[in-house]
Amino acid sequence: MNRTPTEKIPEHLLPYVTEQNPALYTPMDHAAWRYIMRVSMAFFAKHAHPAYLRGIPATGMAIERIPLISEMDAALRELGWRAIAVNGFIPPSVFMEFQSLRVLAIACDMRKIENLGYTPAPDIVHEAAGHAPMVADPVYRRYLESYGEVARAAIISKQDLNLYEAVFSLSEIKENPMANEEAIAKSQNHFEKLAASITEISEAAYLSRMAWWTTEYGLVGPSDKPLIYGAGLLSSVSESYNCLKPEVKKIPLTSNCIYTSYDITRPQPQLFLARDFSELILALEEFSSTMAYRVGGAESLEKAKKADNTVTVVHDTGAQFSGTVELYGLDPAGVPAWYRMGGQKQVAADDRASNDVPYYKMPKSVFVPLFDRSVATNSFEAIRARLHTTGLPARDGMRVFGRIAKDVLIGNRARVLVMDQIRIEKADKVLFDERDTVYPLFLASEIPSVFGGAADRTEFAQRTAHTAASKVERHKTNLTSANSALNELYQLVRDYRESAKTVPYELAEVAAALKRSYPDEWLLRLEILELARAWDRAPNWVNELKADLIEVAKKPQFSELVQRGMALIA
Repeated sequence: MNRTPTEKIPEHLLPYVTEQNPALYTPMDHAAWRYIMRVSMAFFAKHAHPAYLRGIPATGMAIERIPLISEMDAALRELGWRAIAVNGFIPPSVFMEFQSLRVLAIACDMRKIENLGYTPAPDIVHEAAGHAPMVADPVYRRYLESYGEVARAAIISKQDLNLYEAVFSLSEIKENPMANEEAIAKSQNHFEKLAASITEISEAAYLSRMAWWTTEYGLVGPSDKPLIYGAGLLSSVSESYNCLKPEVKKIPLTSNCIYTSYDITRPQPQLFLARDFSELILALEEFSSTMAYRVGGAESLEKAKKADNTVTVVHDTGAQFSGTVELYGLDPAGVPAWYRMGGQKQVAADDRASNDVPYYKMPKSVFVPLFDRSVATNSFEAIRARLHTTGLPARDGMRVFGRIAKDVLIGNRARVLVMDQIRIEKADKVLFDERDTVYPLFLASEIPSVFGGAADRTEFAQRTAHTAASKVERHKTNLTSANSALNELYQLVRDYRESAKTVPYELAEVAAALKRSYPDEWLLRLEILELARAWDRAPNWVNELKADLIEVAKKPQFSELVQRGMALIA
């Protein structure tokens, strides 16, 4: 039974949502979509998982024009999912959070014709024609849902965010019709330098590799006849055609795929092959069992410290403390005795922030001691008396002194003592001392979980700088002054095809214009030749047009595209 799809998008995700404007798609865009879908369906009938072709109509897509995301949303609701419009390269963590909510985030922009075979920038071909059809398979859909939930908890590092910025810039500039080669090369060089400088691979980075080798570039089936299901391949006319060749190594899929890196700007030298989609779920479970949100303890604090980014530490009391883990200490048994939290902070329970512990009054850095279990069972009066006199005993010989301003219960069981004076000592040495402040004393003994991001993401996003969200622009167009005349020719051909006319001379002027001004224009020539099949007698200019197309096909950048198009109309 399908679950009810998410109706309300969480507020912290709304800055990434945009509106699709169909009027911004050009006749060239629609022709490119049509070519990709027709070539793909012919090829994938033999070489893609059967769910792909079934999924195209099931997820609301058409062949002749770029789909409306509203139509896809209506179709996906029948599968318990939704579709929303976003612009370009949203942060991976945001994409996965949408996925955890069973929402497919679809980029509105359309790739340029010169990048028709492959583009590193997310576009409507990749998200709609690549990702959406496979959602129709129930086992694969379960993997996507599980992956989204796991990825939402992954710790992402500051280095990851810096690399995302570089990828964002590179993908944007490569799809910018006004970008020159120098700007593209500069952006490419910056990305490569940042990628080479990564010193620590975070949980989020490992999971992005799993996504790359499964949802993006995955193969499934027997080793002698692998089938494509990854969206990166399903949306790449060129790479899908070449990936099944023997020179591309096929490796049996296990969770060890996370140790193989990838380069989004180049074809992949190896791919991973699963026997069936249940293997994807097993690989995900194997890796997620090692993640900080399931392991907790010292190992998880170490991951958080190395990430140097916002995480949430979950205490055994149910209280959650979000911020940046700066340091931590262990007792002689190797169990966490304390940690220090910096950065933007938040106190919460059950992923809901508490208004009783205002973040803006906390110290810049908060030292958090952990206690034996027995401490939390003491009465409020007993705890207050110890804080005022001999000190409340904490792990590793520490003692906590101070004054309670408020006893707060967050949710049903997360008790936090809000202190306005706090001093923590060990062997007469003062480790932490703050007065006239708001300090959360958690009375926790263990850290069962640490996960990436803030607990209450909406509250956190409302008061922190969201640089990535600020970059989200409105839906863009590929129409320029340089291609406007060519777009008019494309529209004439589309109008002719949709009118079902069979009079050749109406396209003679288009063919003449191509010969005069557009010697390398292959796709429009191909569309005219397709229409010429219906004519009882083709005029001479059709033969000239075909000869010109054959000349274009001799150029390496057009050869494969033209040959596959010619095969469709043969």
